[in-house]
Amino acid sequence: MGDWHLRSPKRVAFARVVLAGLGGFIALGAAFAVVPDIVKQDMHETDVVVGWTLTIFAATALATRFFAGVGIDRRGARAIFALGFLLLAVSGGLFLLITPEREWLLFGARALQGVGQACMFTAGLSWAIQLAPESRRGQAMSLFGLAVWAGLTLGPVSAQLLLDHAGTHAAEALMLIAPALALVALIGMRSPVTHGDLPKLSVPREAVRPSLGLMRGAVVMATIVGFAVLTFDARSGGGGAYVIGAYGAATFAGRVLIGHLPDKLGAYKTGLLAFCLALAGVSIIAVAPNWEIGMIGGVVCGFAWSLLFPSLGLLAVDRTPRAQRNSALAIYTAGFDLGTLVAGFTLGYIASAAGYETVYAFGAAFAIVGLILVYTMRPTRDAVVPSA
Repeated sequence: MGDWHLRSPKRVAFARVVLAGLGGFIALGAAFAVVPDIVKQDMHETDVVVGWTLTIFAATALATRFFAGVGIDRRGARAIFALGFLLLAVSGGLFLLITPEREWLLFGARALQGVGQACMFTAGLSWAIQLAPESRRGQAMSLFGLAVWAGLTLGPVSAQLLLDHAGTHAAEALMLIAPALALVALIGMRSPVTHGDLPKLSVPREAVRPSLGLMRGAVVMATIVGFAVLTFDARSGGGGAYVIGAYGAATFAGRVLIGHLPDKLGAYKTGLLAFCLALAGVSIIAVAPNWEIGMIGGVVCGFAWSLLFPSLGLLAVDRTPRAQRNSALAIYTAGFDLGTLVAGFTLGYIASAAGYETVYAFGAAFAIVGLILVYTMRPTRDAVVPSA
């Protein structure tokens, strides 16, 4: 760990990778504010079209992610990281070209954003892990995740301020400028060592179960961010936004305060703990009579998510041969895209047919299945691939 002191080249490079990721996710977060404005104000369409743009984004990210991982294995993280920012910048340029006569460009821009996100997120996470000491890879995953949360928080707020005070084109320009600045941040950085050409394209089987676990965790968390506002509007006249805020704040705090637990306790034990917390948190929200109690559930789920992502990620990476670890990371993070698609297709129908309580029961069931899935990944001497 001697090369990881405060001003070490690797630590400085790690900070630059995280800051670049922040720029990319600011652009992606800005789309949350810009897309509904375009659909409602310019296209005069309904929320259904907004939902379709999210589906297109998630589907293209899911379809691309594995190939991004293979590209990292063959070309290095820097090349794929930069490609992701380039695609995000081009998609931002497409937003600026949308007119009533060219509304189809919206769907093309969102599809391109999905591909760019898959490249940027997978390569950035891979690069962060490679720069970290062996004993702190889980913490590195947590810290890179802060760029995701910060970007997805700052992006919508910044875009909304621009929409309110400078117009639609200014908000759209943010989706071009932020990834372009991220590309500038990569100038002069060396690409991590690659492993050369692989003999063939193959899916690392060791990453499949962690990916399915991440998918189940993503569905659990979608119940909160998707339905807390509606739930507590119906139960106590409001306050659901505070539940979401508590969840987000706890996720952020958890990544800083306990992001090292997967490295200290082990990925397997931390994964079990994370799903136990997720089950407890979503169950509290399911029965909470008011938003004050609901916030407790939000905090518990936030700490669960802060542990879940790095612990399952380590399970995926540690059990995969070194030459395929970036492909494994891509398969793993694709679980989040899959969870977003599952949640998008099912939760709304469940809420309409059976009520909001059933949404959280659905989330609790996914947490239980995730817990069982992690339990089946109990480490054995033969299952763990040496990291050296």
